[in-house]
Amino acid sequence: MLDVKAATGGEALYETVADAASIAVVGTAKNVGKTVTTRALVRTFTERGATIGLTSIGRDGELADALDGAAKPRLFVRPGMLVATAREVLARSPGCEIVETLGASALGTIAIVRVLHAAYLEIAGAPTAAGLRAIVARLRAHGAMPAIVDGAIDRIAALAGGDDAIVVATGAESGATVEAVARVAADLVARLRLPAATDDERAACDERIDGALDALHADRLFASVAGRIVIVRDPTRVAIRGRTFARLCAHVRLRCDRDLRVVACTTSPLARGHVLDARALVAAVARATGCPTFDVLAGLAA
Repeated sequence: MLDVKAATGGEALYETVADAASIAVVGTAKNVGKTVTTRALVRTFTERGATIGLTSIGRDGELADALDGAAKPRLFVRPGMLVATAREVLARSPGCEIVETLGASALGTIAIVRVLHAAYLEIAGAPTAAGLRAIVARLRAHGAMPAIVDGAIDRIAALAGGDDAIVVATGAESGATVEAVARVAADLVARLRLPAATDDERAACDERIDGALDALHADRLFASVAGRIVIVRDPTRVAIRGRTFARLCAHVRLRCDRDLRVVACTTSPLARGHVLDARALVAAVARATGCPTFDVLAGLAA
């Protein structure tokens, strides 16, 4: 039986990602605890004396969701942190020192700032994978270790590498039952963990898909000879999921050029309209994904 134990805040999660140069936190849906996970990482790394970098793909840390007006968890930054965000969302105060300005986001020019005074801060980062890659490189150049990204699944391939880590946040907004949430998490983790092609597989490749591997590609591959070697650029290019993805992996040798490193999951038992058992959810997600799994608010680890 899977052991679920008490774990203080983000401490247990920290031990899992402590060696990463960058950490991307991605969610299985909206409102599954992605920002809560990011906050726990920020707090724990800064308490350990690390100079961390922080950015976002999109917009995070605002008072309310821009789409539905719902209250959102805030991002609290501490002195010494480096943050990449749009200049337009920075408060007009001496709380931050601009270190460097970079390209534009949807909200204007992105600035890397050094935090001088503790405060809540809104973050609006690069909208593209290439922009994210450039920002993370500049955060590292200014001494950030690690760079933490509140991420989006379709752009995290920018962080592919052996010293980069991905944390998958999931929760009750992804399903009405513990089992449903665990299935959604397991599906995402399986896709993100698509193995990299070996040199022999690259040499013997039967088909390379440069764009997205969608349902049309999948139908054609199902009709082809079994065992063919098919390579996509990275796991985020796989647009099929669930049973279709599992069937395809059984029919062909699906590989990627740039693999990703999923190291942990986090869970949130709260959703609008229902609440799941926190302890059962941590255990189910850990069992389904094979990942160390944490509820950083309830203080649970499996």
